[in-house]
Parts: sequence; structure tokens; C-alpha cells
Amino acid sequence: MIIGDKRDFEKLLLNSEDSETLNTSFTERLNLTIGQSTLYLTRRTTSFARFEEFLEKQLNILRCHYNFLRPHRALKFGPVLRTPAMQAGLAKRRFPFRDVFA
Repeated sequence: MIIGDKRDFEKLLLNSEDSETLNTSFTERLNLTIGQSTLYLTRRTTSFARFEEFLEKQLNILRCHYNFLRPHRALKFGPVLRTPAMQAGLAKRRFPFRDVFA
């Protein structure tokens, strides 16, 4: 652990809803999703980010899509598929594509 107090970390981990042990599977799953969603980050591709600004813009669009537009099966409660923003209380409904990108 590089940043923070070990006792605080252990307390947060103990109170976590997901796991009581340190686990990188959530981070690795997100890394895979990002890698599959943007050609700039995949290996052996003819598409690459010539400028850091272009990569940042594409990742911002991906972040918006992932959190506000795309429902996640793991966040299904009854018949309602939720987005991470809905789960975090940042949105009450799934945003329509047109509202975000218009």
C-alpha cells in the first residue's frame, strides 16, 4: 500500500459489500472493457492516438457511455437494468443516447 493508512484500509475492506479480501478482479474487468472499447489502447492496430488530447476525448466519451448509458447485468434489480450512475445515486434513469451526445 502506497497511499493512506493501513488501519483505514483494513476497516474499509472489512465493511466492503463485495469482499473482505483485497481483490483486483474489478479493476482487471474494467481494464478489459476499456481496452475492448477503444482501438487506441489495443495492441497491433493501425489506429493509434497521435495526440494525448484525442485519447482523453475518446476515454471521456467511453466513461460517459459506460456510466450513464450502458445498463449492466450485474446491477439488475427486478426487471430494471441499472447503470453505474444510477447505482451510485447520480442519475434516476438511464440517459438516452440523444440527450448525451446532442
